[in-house]
Amino acid sequence: MAMATNISTSKTRILVLHGFYDSAQNRQYQMRSLIRSMKDIEFVFINSPFPFIDYDFLKTSDNSSNEQRYQWMSYKPGWPVTMYNYDTIKESIEYIIDYINQNGPFDGLLGFSQGAIVCVTMLLKIPNWPLIPSCIKFVILVGCPPINDQTIKPILETFNKQDQLPTLHISGMNDTLITPEMSEIVFKYFNPSLAEFYLHKGGHYCPNDSDFRQRLKAFIQRVIHS
Repeated sequence: MAMATNISTSKTRILVLHGFYDSAQNRQYQMRSLIRSMKDIEFVFINSPFPFIDYDFLKTSDNSSNEQRYQWMSYKPGWPVTMYNYDTIKESIEYIIDYINQNGPFDGLLGFSQGAIVCVTMLLKIPNWPLIPSCIKFVILVGCPPINDQTIKPILETFNKQDQLPTLHISGMNDTLITPEMSEIVFKYFNPSLAEFYLHKGGHYCPNDSDFRQRLKAFIQRVIHS
């Protein structure tokens, strides 16, 4: 299922990838003020093909509505937040690329938390993995955790800084789940002339204050019109 705001060819189209134990509906609700403010951007939200698997570690849950939640890959209780199991990440990427090919073009990707890991992995050109579609001109990473997968991390460490897309890395000063220091670990693998790091005053979410909206507009302007 995809959730789109008004379709218009003149708008910048961004495909949004939700986080772990999250959904397109939930992400769209969290970003509703930003969507209303940024009228020249069409945000499209999709669900992962993998429903959330509860390993009984959600002792308290805000999911009282029984709304379906999803994951791009697994996470088990007792694991540190930086140690996802990347079991279904390749299948997730194949699903996203199929979606882009069928419903695109899109100008950019926005990945939140676990969705940001998926975005970074899509940029790496891993041998025998599907390539990110050529329509994608930029990537926005919100609250991106460090990447510690034994297959992906070595490829990230040799990521060619001359062969990268522009990226905007967003982190919350008060994010206690994925701290700014954690997000900076991934940021350092990107070309500083193409990558920007934006720190907002909030927590683990995509900001909507006027300062951020201006930064996002400027970033997109720079990428689309450069």
